[in-house]
Amino acid sequence: MNELQVVVEQTPGTVTWNYEELKKSITSALEVYKKMNYDDSNIGQAKKDRAMLNNLSKSVNARKIEIKKKCLEPYELIETQAKELMTIIKEPIDVIDERLTEYETARRRKARDVIRKYMYDSFGGIEQEIADKAMNAIYDDRWENATAKKTEWQTAIDAKADAIRSDLQVIAGIEERFRTYAVIAYKMNLRLADAMQKVQELRAQEAAILKRQQEEEERKKREEEERRRRQEEIARREAELAAQNQQPKVTQTSSHTEQPKSDMTKEIADIERKPSTSTASSIPIENQKPGGKSAVPLIKIIGSLEDYQKVIKYIKAMGIDYEEV
Repeated sequence: MNELQVVVEQTPGTVTWNYEELKKSITSALEVYKKMNYDDSNIGQAKKDRAMLNNLSKSVNARKIEIKKKCLEPYELIETQAKELMTIIKEPIDVIDERLTEYETARRRKARDVIRKYMYDSFGGIEQEIADKAMNAIYDDRWENATAKKTEWQTAIDAKADAIRSDLQVIAGIEERFRTYAVIAYKMNLRLADAMQKVQELRAQEAAILKRQQEEEERKKREEEERRRRQEEIARREAELAAQNQQPKVTQTSSHTEQPKSDMTKEIADIERKPSTSTASSIPIENQKPGGKSAVPLIKIIGSLEDYQKVIKYIKAMGIDYEEV
């Protein structure tokens, strides 16, 4: 389409009026009014002069409006015609805009496809969910501009893909039992720090659980050792009692004069020599049987544990039957 130009031929109108005459007369009258002193003799003339000047001002303004209207008549016609032409011109502009938009959309789509393909190639081998999230995070619409440089967006994509691979390599070195949780944490914001923090939390939880288990095992072990010790003590006591019941009885006679030389003899002698500091129940004589043994011997010992143990040893040494109740 050939270039169109707006061509206007304008012949300015000429308007003349008695401007100079009015200006000179009003200016001269103003000087007179500035010097005039009004009193009862001329106040009426002053009011008439003011009314005349007000009318003159209104007449000037009315003529101005009338002249302006006449002068604007050609402009108003041009304005109406210009608006009509602009409306007609806008129609092909809209058509061209639509075509240009379609072209730009197609061009940007093509550029986007090229960028996306490069992205998928660069992120090859990376889990699709992580790759998609990373690509969406770094994608810049300005890469689709006609002025965008290919090397710039390629460098940005390669750098992000390398960073993701480096992060995943670190995560791959984490203990297998924690790795899945680390990957889940990483996928949230693609931050290696988040994944490592999660692993640290899991390690701390595991350590706490192992510590509680170890403490529980140690407690059970102590309880088992204590139970076994008690059983051994009970078995030992039962064995001692059984051995005591199987010992032959020794008959004591008044003619026995030999003094034992053992530690037991010394302890018995100590008991016999030691003054009693507590009371004990005696055995009723009428309950004794021939041979010096009572039918139901009862003894109540009041004293320290050491005294009790010595008395028991003495009884055993004398070959006397007894039963703890």
